[in-house]
Amino acid sequence: MQKIFLIILSILFISSLGFAELKLKLPAEITGETTSSIINKNIENSLKLSIPAEAVPSVDMKEFVKGMIMLGILADVSIPMGSDDGFKHVAGTGFSGHVVGSYLVSTSFLIALRAGYINFGTQTEEGSEAGYTYKYEDTYSQIPILLGAYYLFSTNGAFKPYIGAALGVFFQTYAVNWTEEYEFGGEPFVLDESFSNTGFGVVPAVGFYWLLGSVVLQASVEYAILFSEGPTVEYTYDPGEFSKISGVNGIAQEEYEEESEKPSYISINFGVNFPLGQ
Repeated sequence: MQKIFLIILSILFISSLGFAELKLKLPAEITGETTSSIINKNIENSLKLSIPAEAVPSVDMKEFVKGMIMLGILADVSIPMGSDDGFKHVAGTGFSGHVVGSYLVSTSFLIALRAGYINFGTQTEEGSEAGYTYKYEDTYSQIPILLGAYYLFSTNGAFKPYIGAALGVFFQTYAVNWTEEYEFGGEPFVLDESFSNTGFGVVPAVGFYWLLGSVVLQASVEYAILFSEGPTVEYTYDPGEFSKISGVNGIAQEEYEEESEKPSYISINFGVNFPLGQ
């Protein structure tokens, strides 16, 4: 009897060990995970790019976040300033398009890099003077590249007013198409050329951003102040046959230069920006 009892205990002990071993192996067999797969998963998780949560705007954001980047487009209407015989004489109301990239240094401070093209309206003047008739067409355009810094006022809503200024370089082109025809005959005077130069200036601005869902609307008023005059028109005037036919003597070929005023203007901008990292 004692022998039978020892045999039963032995069987129960061996069975419990086998069950325990089976229980320890069961998770790996069910999940299919091995030591190598677990290591590979850990490496994969370690290689994933982690973006700081504060730099990722929410889909329905109401506040700017530090580190956020925005890309946008702007369109504007530009109104020339100055006298009627100065910059306004060569440039009419202009229209433009710009691309802009912005970076939030903090929730209340933003820097922006912008490049665009402004095509001012053609100015035309026609008339007649004693002995000749004339027609003058003037066209002026700009390519501004600006780097600006702007302060955002803290508000409780999605409407964010701002003020700031930008410094930049302005690539300017001034094209003329001038014609003078003389009543006494002879070859007309024709000047059909373009002239260019590079200027520098400052552009103070006041405006607002409006955080609307996953986009940011923008509007502003800017005043572009250039430090130098616009392109200089250079040409040679040769009276030619006009002096012979009209009887006017002593008029020789002459070199002329005409400078315009500093090309300052006011712009009204509208645009839309798209935050990155959403």
